[in-house]
Amino acid sequence: MAAILVSFQIAYSDDGSVADDALRPLITTSELVVGQNRFAFGLLKSGKLLEHADVELRLYAIDGQEAQLAAELKPAYQPLEFIQRGQSVHRHADGTQHVHGSGDSDVRGIYITQLAVGRPGPWGIEILARSGEGPLETARFTVMVLDAPATPALGSPAPRSGNLIASDVKDLHQIDTSPRPDIRLHRVRIADAIAQGKPQLIVFATPQFCTSRMCGPVVDIVRTLLPTYGKRVAFTHQEIWQDFAHKKVFPTVEEWWLDTEPWVFVVDRDGIIRAKFEGLVTAHELDIALQGMLKLNSARHP
Repeated sequence: MAAILVSFQIAYSDDGSVADDALRPLITTSELVVGQNRFAFGLLKSGKLLEHADVELRLYAIDGQEAQLAAELKPAYQPLEFIQRGQSVHRHADGTQHVHGSGDSDVRGIYITQLAVGRPGPWGIEILARSGEGPLETARFTVMVLDAPATPALGSPAPRSGNLIASDVKDLHQIDTSPRPDIRLHRVRIADAIAQGKPQLIVFATPQFCTSRMCGPVVDIVRTLLPTYGKRVAFTHQEIWQDFAHKKVFPTVEEWWLDTEPWVFVVDRDGIIRAKFEGLVTAHELDIALQGMLKLNSARHP
């Protein structure tokens, strides 16, 4: 296949801002490494999030000024399934607020695909989307692929963290910015669960404070899995901000080398990371990861 020239950029207005009517991808996956990667994103058009659009993704290997088409993919739109517990306010770093549960501005789903990349460095992504009978929209941008992840890798031991739990504080709001913190997510220290041979699902997220339009109810999504897996798996929510005003994170966040949020990690009974998800994640994805982890545990520890 011959190399072709493609300009990878989003459409911008004269003042340098993203054009209001341009298709704008909202990427929730910042960490891409050599190999297979889950890639998730939302699509914004004229201030509205596009749902159930017909989307194609083209992946290009960039070499200097040339770009070689490497893959053509069809990302699937997956709804976020969770129980809305009233309206919740997310506070952004610039002081603005976003109310979830208020209607049209809510994030109700994401597009997900798998990117297989063979080398580190810049790669080009072209997204083509059509919503309903509307015109075909296109956005192009570049991503950087790393040799190895900065966060704990799949197959590696999970950090033995001594995260604060309910018995350590007088008020759960000290360790959870949810409007109504769920004590079931604050009962177990990560290190103790590993020592006890207990599988874990660990969600790093800040329910009240968020850094992008695509922040979503990840803790609520995780909570929907408790009835099915709560007796077999230890569920832990680790809040990000110990002091949001001064941008101080909890020590556990630093121990896991997390520069973005949210993250969800699935850890087996031996303390090994078997699945990880950056950004918004669906209950369906987590369900598949938990089933796979528990099946592997049963095979290794009959």
